[in-house]
Amino acid sequence: MNRLYGIILTIISGLFFLIGGIITHKCKNKDKLNHFSVALAFMVMLGLIVLDLFPEVMELMEDYKIIEAGAFIGVFACLGFIILKVLDLFIPDHHHEHKDNEKNKKEHISHIHHIGILTIISLILHNLLEGFMIFGMALNDFKVGILMTISIALHNIPLGTHIFSSIDLKDNKLLVGSLTLSSLVGGLLFLIVGNVSNIILALVTALTLGMIIYILLLELLPEVVNNRSKKETILGLLLGIIIIGIAVFI
Repeated sequence: MNRLYGIILTIISGLFFLIGGIITHKCKNKDKLNHFSVALAFMVMLGLIVLDLFPEVMELMEDYKIIEAGAFIGVFACLGFIILKVLDLFIPDHHHEHKDNEKNKKEHISHIHHIGILTIISLILHNLLEGFMIFGMALNDFKVGILMTISIALHNIPLGTHIFSSIDLKDNKLLVGSLTLSSLVGGLLFLIVGNVSNIILALVTALTLGMIIYILLLELLPEVVNNRSKKETILGLLLGIIIIGIAVFI
């Protein structure tokens, strides 16, 4: 029965991205939503790095000396950074300038779309790990699995809002479907292969860490800085801080 509960929890964690999509669909002012969602995603991803990915990979490497663990994380985080940079080159329409004319507004929209695609790619890898861990925890203690799912939901909803406000759903159904189901796939992988060595989990986590850092520094940060005076950006940053604070105490 715990296996069924584990599968249900992995499905639920993925569906929270769609809740963010519903929020986006209900919002009429897409420009303001874009500014808000980028700032919100920036804070949530920062929290994801500091409170989730980095502590997680350090815990997985606890049997190694601190220098060895640091070198391992540094190498594979850099590799994740480079991988996303290479993928970045194959995703068009991402250079833009913030000037008030029609051409640059279109370029800005294309850039936001570009960020959304990169975010989906990195989160699919991250969600495979989360689904793997949710399922494993649910098998041992269902209550712990529920708490982890709630914690994940807190960052999946705002990230879903950012993604759905950034991309055209009709043109990216496969990517969105892959994102939504990636946690379930991670859970099914646990069901098939059972436990995986800590070093493999640490490797994938470090790769994800590098990818998220790339999006945070090279894609989201410039948007936040350029729109820092807009109230939507400020509200997004503040809500992100609140979400991080809530996640810490769960």
